[in-house]
Amino acid sequence: MSASTEKKVRQAAREAGTDKKSLAAQEEAKKKAQNQKRWTWALIGIAVLIVLVLVLNSSLLYTKTTAVTIDGRSFSPSEVTYNYANQYQTFVNNYGNYTSIFGLDTSYGLSGLSSQQSAFGEGTWRDYFLDQAVNAMKQNIALGKYAAENGIELTDEEKQEAADSFASLEETAKSYGYGSADKFIAANYGIGNNVKKVQAYALEQQLASKVYNQVAEETSDAVTLEEIKEQYPSVAVRHILVKAEAAEDGTYTDEAKEAAKAKAEEILAEWEAGDKTEESFAALAEEYSEDPGSSENGGLYDDVMQGQMVEEFDAFCFDENRQPGDTGIVYGESGSYAGYHVMYFVGEGDPADNETGRSNIAGAKMSEWLTSLTDGMDVSYKFFYRLAGKTA
Repeated sequence: MSASTEKKVRQAAREAGTDKKSLAAQEEAKKKAQNQKRWTWALIGIAVLIVLVLVLNSSLLYTKTTAVTIDGRSFSPSEVTYNYANQYQTFVNNYGNYTSIFGLDTSYGLSGLSSQQSAFGEGTWRDYFLDQAVNAMKQNIALGKYAAENGIELTDEEKQEAADSFASLEETAKSYGYGSADKFIAANYGIGNNVKKVQAYALEQQLASKVYNQVAEETSDAVTLEEIKEQYPSVAVRHILVKAEAAEDGTYTDEAKEAAKAKAEEILAEWEAGDKTEESFAALAEEYSEDPGSSENGGLYDDVMQGQMVEEFDAFCFDENRQPGDTGIVYGESGSYAGYHVMYFVGEGDPADNETGRSNIAGAKMSEWLTSLTDGMDVSYKFFYRLAGKTA
């Protein structure tokens, strides 16, 4: 190739950008662009991570997402957690030191529930209290609807009572070492909850309770004496308790029991030697009975339901052949005594006095009523339900 031709080729290569110098420059520019792109993506990733950390450490995920929808109403994880904490605290308050009987260790509070097997069902205590929370939320919605449909509202006085219950919360929070009432609420009722939100929840629950109590009172009043007599028959009976003398270790020897039995037989013989009336039996009960619950009223229990008394006492009362005026002596033993009961059967109890029977019947009707209100409610659990139960 002639010199002039080579010169023309080099000139053409430079113009086309395919000469060695141009190619090297292009390669260098390409590497710089790739590095810049990698740094850009890295910075974007860091920014996303920072945002994610900030979000996770804030209450946004707990207040601005949906954990569950009930009957078309959305509830955030913080709202579910409030009800979850309420269910746990109610259970602990009801059973106090006896929670251990159910295998519940309360020493770690809410944070320890996910690692403990529940005594009710196959899940953990966290699962149990979350289920209870959702059920309570269903009932609150149903009772709120019932209130709206029947014109039931909280009075100004009732609203003020609810507000007053929060008056000392700031002081309480500080006494437990929290910087504010909001921090105290978040620690005990879940991330994302604060005083303002809990006050709103409390008003909703107060209205639900007002509806329930109003209907419960009406239901109890509507229970008939016939219903009580049929479902919870009761008897009236008089008795004279003669206790056996306990040994120093709290046990009862056969000799002590025999002595109590002999005393009971003497008392019954004394009654039989008299005019053998209910009044004379009542007089002997006031003289001899060691039962502080009935000795001052002639030994009378006038609304005894089956299963209420110790086994032998119960068997005497509910013998199908028992007749008014029947007497007998039965052994009885409970945690506080061992001894003998001299019995006098008065007859059927007065249903009007059987408040336990009335309460049981009314309670069953209220349970059926609540079930009818909540039946058919659609419950849908969402992705962020897994955040429910978290406290600060």
